[in-house]
Amino acid sequence: MISIITAIISAAATLIVCLINNRYQRKHDESAREKEKEQQQADLTAHLEEIIANQDDSTNQIRSEIEMVKYQLSELAKHVDKHNNVIERTYELEKRTELQEEKIKVANHRLNDLEKAVAQ
Repeated sequence: MISIITAIISAAATLIVCLINNRYQRKHDESAREKEKEQQQADLTAHLEEIIANQDDSTNQIRSEIEMVKYQLSELAKHVDKHNNVIERTYELEKRTELQEEKIKVANHRLNDLEKAVAQ
């Protein structure tokens, strides 16, 4: 009978120890899960901050490239204006040259006519 009581006490003690250990292990697991969740949130926050910083850098780079393109376009417009000015001046010179050539032809005809008149 004493051995049965001893076995029951021993079994009860073992059961109590198992319950206490189970409860401690569950608290430990919940704490680990909470820490892991906090770490994931911190990692996600850091990752999002990195993405935002990269986006700001990209935006600044795009803005500087846009400014460079604007500058290049303004320089190109200046060159086009100079070219157009040269074309207009060349056109005017061609008209003047044509007029001068016509005057020279008329003067040559007059000289020929005068030479023929003097020769007769």
